[in-house]
Amino acid sequence: MEYLELFSTPMQMNHTNLDIDSLTRFCYDTQRADKDGRDVSNIGGWQSEDLDMVNSTHEEFSKLQTEILSAVNNYHDKIQFKKEFKQKIGNIWININGKGHSNQYHVHSDATLSGVFYLTDSEAPLVFMHPVEYMNVYYWQPKNIDKLNPRNSGQWAIPPKKNTLIVFPAWASHKVAINKEDTDRISISFNTIYTENI
Repeated sequence: MEYLELFSTPMQMNHTNLDIDSLTRFCYDTQRADKDGRDVSNIGGWQSEDLDMVNSTHEEFSKLQTEILSAVNNYHDKIQFKKEFKQKIGNIWININGKGHSNQYHVHSDATLSGVFYLTDSEAPLVFMHPVEYMNVYYWQPKNIDKLNPRNSGQWAIPPKKNTLIVFPAWASHKVAINKEDTDRISISFNTIYTENI
């Protein structure tokens, strides 16, 4: 008997050893410099404008970019995108969600891959929705499922762990659950695009 995993949503998780304290200071310094930030998918909370990757003098942020590039190009190879291309970071930004803040379901348009790096542990998970949005409502109802798993679930939640980098397809619909803790949930998100592998 052959079992095929058709049309999957591949997720990649990498664990790093970056200086979280240094990156956290960087995030709060950026927030103090632009208190308004921007509103995209966030409900409350604060999101930075796209960060200047080229002219950044912050050593740990530069190291994070290197970690991201390594991760996304490993993903690129695993998915078997063409070797004459590679991934490069298209944009990158900071998210700080305080108590009661969240992000609604969204996708990242005009990108190949998306991802997030966590500076904090949190009980507010990153939640992915199955591409068939109402799978568990109309087709595979939870009352008929013995144990929910990534193959039979309409949603799947990944709890943030500091120094963890997650890469996923930019088309994967996702949200951030409400932060119910008294501490900030801090992350750095990014998108990638194709570039020539010179």
